[in-house]
Amino acid sequence: MAWDQDPQVLSPMGRPMAEQMAEGPRRQELDGFEPVYRDIVDYIVRCTHRIWEEKNAGLCRTHYGPDCLMHTLSGPTVGVETVTQNTVGALAGYADRVVLAEDVIWSEDAPGIFYSSHRISSRSTHFGDEALVGAASMRGTGVTTIADCKCVANRIVEEWLVRDNARALWQVGAEPRAIAEAAAAADRDGDQTRHDWRKAAIAETRSLGDVAIEADHPAAPCAQMLRDGFAEDLYGQAAELLSPAAEIRWPSNRRGLGRGYWIGCLTQLAATLHDRAFRCGHAAARPLPHGDVAVALRWSLAGWHRAAGVWGEPSGRELYILAASHYRLRAGRIVEDVTVFDETAILRQIAGGLGA
Repeated sequence: MAWDQDPQVLSPMGRPMAEQMAEGPRRQELDGFEPVYRDIVDYIVRCTHRIWEEKNAGLCRTHYGPDCLMHTLSGPTVGVETVTQNTVGALAGYADRVVLAEDVIWSEDAPGIFYSSHRISSRSTHFGDEALVGAASMRGTGVTTIADCKCVANRIVEEWLVRDNARALWQVGAEPRAIAEAAAAADRDGDQTRHDWRKAAIAETRSLGDVAIEADHPAAPCAQMLRDGFAEDLYGQAAELLSPAAEIRWPSNRRGLGRGYWIGCLTQLAATLHDRAFRCGHAAARPLPHGDVAVALRWSLAGWHRAAGVWGEPSGRELYILAASHYRLRAGRIVEDVTVFDETAILRQIAGGLGA
């Protein structure tokens, strides 16, 4: 399918919420989807609104497959009931959560099989006590999440979820490293085969090549940019794709402008990881107003933590990073890079958690 198929399916970027929530006829063929959904972007934005802001957590049972697989950097979960109960638990701690769509970048990978990369800005108040975080702080939080979903006939059958958890923890007065160490201590108890997923993910990153991307696809140079940086250490060459004043938003309050700042974000990871392997797992692109193009990449990085740096003294462990990046291109240059990964889960690995 062409990356710019169905131009009538619009990004939520810049569109008033009233327009996004307006009901009306179908704008796209969606076999098996509920009639209320007008197109795949509407499905993602509207069902998220119904579940999170209207607090109808039970709708997870009609919007996730019975055996749906959820991938996070803290480990996978399986099954719609797990998704439902995790949603109820999140609402218990942050009952006023507002989930705003910054963008939905999608592709139809085969007829009727949709893939969406949903960038979310959430706002909430820490109303509930949590086992690791502690007593309710009553502080407000704001955090960026990217949820990549494989959708078939009104059901999400697989999801890759990345969230800036370190930033969220700081805002409620918690310390990400302490939370990571507590979680790692619990990880070392019990059946260690439950952590085999991490070994498999590292092996996949090291052994599988990048997903196939056509040479003229807008995502192709973006994927090559990350490969040039992480796999080849050609940071200046990689950064040529960015506008000199590109806006950079990376996890843990990394906020800056320009090619030099972007190189700094990459080298913070690269300098501490030896024998690195990079893999791009999925790519999508969509046209935006005024000729801009939105690109979504899901990628992973594996490497041995053998140098001191942003995460402290080297642990000697092989680390796995699952990440997603959204880029906005203008005249072939990146003017915005929003990259998300869970830095708390990285610290958890460094502290000896998530398996050997």
